[in-house]
Amino acid sequence: MNRVLTLASFNVSQIVAERAGLFLSWALFALQFGIFGSLMSHLVQSSKVQDYFFFYGVGLMVITVFDTGSFVGRRFVERAHEGELPYYLSLPISRRGFLESQAIYGVVATLLRAGPPLIGVLAFTGRLNLLGAFFALISLTTLGLGISGIMISFSFIAFKSIDIYNAIIAGLSALLVRFSTVFYPLSFIPSFYSPIAVFSPLTYGSDLTRWVLGFDPNLLLNPILAAVVVTAIALGTLSLSAGIVDKIIEGVKAA
Repeated sequence: MNRVLTLASFNVSQIVAERAGLFLSWALFALQFGIFGSLMSHLVQSSKVQDYFFFYGVGLMVITVFDTGSFVGRRFVERAHEGELPYYLSLPISRRGFLESQAIYGVVATLLRAGPPLIGVLAFTGRLNLLGAFFALISLTTLGLGISGIMISFSFIAFKSIDIYNAIIAGLSALLVRFSTVFYPLSFIPSFYSPIAVFSPLTYGSDLTRWVLGFDPNLLLNPILAAVVVTAIALGTLSLSAGIVDKIIEGVKAA
């Protein structure tokens, strides 16, 4: 366990060292929430979605978590092509321990990037509640682990071509964000593509986070179903990633 924590702390220290990047991400979030979110809340009819400003803020946090999880997953693959991953795999630590260190790294990265925006949104909208914020962070970090696992699970494509991998991940990212309930309730999505939104993990992560923060449950999915799906995706993709590390990722050639 000490080796796992040591490796995880090394990866986390790289994020903390880039303070400018963290502050910039928080500043961009604040600008998008304060300006674009304010404009959007005036365009959406309040009679249909009460407090859309808050609804939008949670969706923006989910996108932040998605971007963080995607970065963790892509960075894992990039290390293989940069020649770093073989070094990490040669350390006196099991493959399981290595993945555990990556999971801890992903959790801390999510907390650092999404934690302050979460507190800011709750304080600005007058919904600050420590218990709700705590469970919201659990929901968001679990979603982040699932996203990281998805990106790592697709790393078998990088075994053939890193360019194809990046193209597929970019397309997948666009689909997962746009065909979800990040910015609008499922009941409001047009029927010709609402079934697609049911398959997006961001749909369940968004609705679960909004539910624990006290948003109108009539506009959300069943919270138990959402919690089960988010947890299952995290556990399933991380388990799949473990198999990939053992059988595929070590064979990726450095660029």
